[in-house]
Amino acid sequence: MMSVGLMDTTCPPSTQFAAYNKITSEKELVIYPDFGHENLPGKEDKVVRFLKGL
Repeated sequence: MMSVGLMDTTCPPSTQFAAYNKITSEKELVIYPDFGHENLPGKEDKVVRFLKGL
């Protein structure tokens, strides 16, 4: 599970999408349009739900 803040200037979204596209295992992408490189709301709960589904 990977999350991307579209306003991230530390790790630009284009580089994150490139890395995500190379992953060949089961994956999920969560996009936060109004956030940058910061604590993303609800991310921890989403990670736990994703891991429970594996």
